[in-house]
Amino acid sequence: MKPKNHNETTGRYEDLFLLFAQRVEKALIVMLVILMMALAVLQLLLQHPQIRHLLVKVEQLEGNPYPSASSPAINRIRH
Repeated sequence: MKPKNHNETTGRYEDLFLLFAQRVEKALIVMLVILMMALAVLQLLLQHPQIRHLLVKVEQLEGNPYPSASSPAINRIRH
């Protein structure tokens, strides 16, 4: 036979767990909303060319060819 106190302890544990789970769920939802808003803001910032140039490294390299071994600029440096 289980003691009467066991049911009270189990019920209290379940209540505490549900309270904890609700708090964690609320925190996760808030974090998700904040991250989604940050994602939207950053995507909007990437639409602006000057800001995109500052944020994206590849944007700075766009259109600049890599120098080859036979490039005149390399030959001038070597001589």
